[in-house]
Amino acid sequence: MVITRTTAINIMNLSPKRLLTPPSKHLNVVWTSDTANATLREAVMNKFIYLLFFSVFFLDYFALKLDLIDDKVALLPDILSMVAVLVVAMLAVTGANAIVKKYVTLFFVFLAVIAMGIAINGLSSGTLIIGIRNYLKFLPFFLVPAVYAFSDKEISRQLKFILALVLIQGPLALFQKFVQFGIRSSGDFISGTLSSGGQIPILMGGVIAVLTAFYLRGSIKTYLYIFCLGIILIPVVLSESKASIGYLPLAFFVPIYFNKRREKKSGNSFAVLAIFSLVAVLFVGVYDYFAQYGRESARGGLVQFFTSGTAETYLNRGAVSARRVTKTGYVDVILLPLTQLSEEPMKLFFGLGIGSVSDSAIEGLKEGKDNYKKYDIAIGSSASLFLWEIGIFGLLIYLLFFYMILQDAKKLSGAQGLRGILGLGWCGVVAIAGLALFFRTMFADGANAYAFWYFSGLIVALSAGLGRERVVLNPRKGLAAKHRLARESAV
Repeated sequence: MVITRTTAINIMNLSPKRLLTPPSKHLNVVWTSDTANATLREAVMNKFIYLLFFSVFFLDYFALKLDLIDDKVALLPDILSMVAVLVVAMLAVTGANAIVKKYVTLFFVFLAVIAMGIAINGLSSGTLIIGIRNYLKFLPFFLVPAVYAFSDKEISRQLKFILALVLIQGPLALFQKFVQFGIRSSGDFISGTLSSGGQIPILMGGVIAVLTAFYLRGSIKTYLYIFCLGIILIPVVLSESKASIGYLPLAFFVPIYFNKRREKKSGNSFAVLAIFSLVAVLFVGVYDYFAQYGRESARGGLVQFFTSGTAETYLNRGAVSARRVTKTGYVDVILLPLTQLSEEPMKLFFGLGIGSVSDSAIEGLKEGKDNYKKYDIAIGSSASLFLWEIGIFGLLIYLLFFYMILQDAKKLSGAQGLRGILGLGWCGVVAIAGLALFFRTMFADGANAYAFWYFSGLIVALSAGLGRERVVLNPRKGLAAKHRLARESAV
C-alpha cells in the first residue's frame, strides 16, 4: 500500500498502543478516510486551475470586446488569487512543501525594495492598492505547486487544456481578420481572446517551445506537431508583430540547445530546424503581403524594415534628447526613466513606487495620483514600467528571478518523462518571456501572466523535488516525520 501525505499525518496521530496493534484493526480506517480526502482535494485543486485559465483566456474578451458580460465578472482571476492565498496557507501548514529558500529570500528582498519606494515617495492608498494588485496577484499561483504535488497525469491534463485554449485562437484570428474587422485591417486588431495583438506572439511562442520539447523527446508524432504549429502560427502571422522575429527563433532553438537527452529521436533536431526554416519563409512572405497589399495604407515589409534603416528608428526615436517627447521606441522607454530619475539617486534605484505610473479600471483608486497619464508615452514595456515604479533594483530582481527559473528548468530538463519534457520546453518559455520584458508589458495580459507564473512555480517545485526529502509537520502534536514526496521523477 502506498502511504500518502495525509496518511502519514494520521498515522502519527495514533497512540503507541494502537500502533502496536495489527494493521487490520485500524490502518484500513485511516486509509479509507485519507483516500476520500485526497480524491476530493485532487478534484478541487484541478478544477481550481482549470477555472483560472478559462477565466483569464475568456472573461476579458467576453466583457470588454464582446460586451456579453458585466465588466466586474472579469475580476474573477483577482478573486481566485485571493482564494489561492488561503489555499497556499492551509496546505503549507498541513503537509510537505517544496518552497525553495532562494525564492523566499528573493521575495523578501523584493518586498524591501517595494517598501523603500513607498517610503521615499509617500504613495496614496489607491496607488498602493493598484501596485499590490499589479505586482503580487500572481504570486499565490506560483506557490500553489509548492504546497500541492500535482501528479504527471494532472500536469498532462493541464497542458492539454492550455493547448485547447490556444488552438482556439487560430480560427478566431481568421474570423477577426477576414470577417469581423476586414481583410484590410491592421494586425493590431487581431488578438484572439487576449488583450492585444502584441500579446499573441508571446503566448504562442511559449506554446511552440513546449511543443518542440515534446517533439524533440519523441513524445508526439511529426504530423501532430506540424498540425498544431500550423494553427498556432495563424494568429502570430496575422497580428503582424515585429517582435515575433525574436520570439519564434527562441521557441525553436532554445529547446534544441538545452536538449541533453538525445538517446531517442535525435534526428528530430534536424527536422525542427527544417520546419523553422519553412516557418520563417512563410512568416516573412505573409507579413510582407499584408503590409504592402492587405492594408488601406501600404507600408514596407520586413525585408525593407531591416535594410532601409527603419529598424533603428523603430527602436530608438531620440526621445531622450527631444525637448518634448511625442514618440518613443523600445530603447527610448528604457533610457527615459534612467535619465529623468538620475537626479534623485534614491528614486533611480527604488523607483517612484508601485502603482505610481499605472492606470486602473477602478476610477476611485486613481484619486490623488500625480498626473500618471504623463508617463503613458514613456512606458512601452515591462522593463520600462519596472524602472519607473521599482527602480533599477526592482528590474534587477526580476531579471534574477527569470535566471533562477531558467536554471531550475534546465535542471528539470534532465529528468525522464513528462517532467523532463516540460522543463526543456520551459527553458524556451523563459527565454521568450525575458525578451518580452523589453518589448511588451507582458504581465498586463492575464493569460500570459498567470500561465507564466503558475507553470514557473510548477517547474521550481518539480525541480526541488528531484531526489530530495521533505518534512511533514503535524501542527497539533508538534511532531515531524520525514518522507519522500511521490514526484514520479528520476534523473
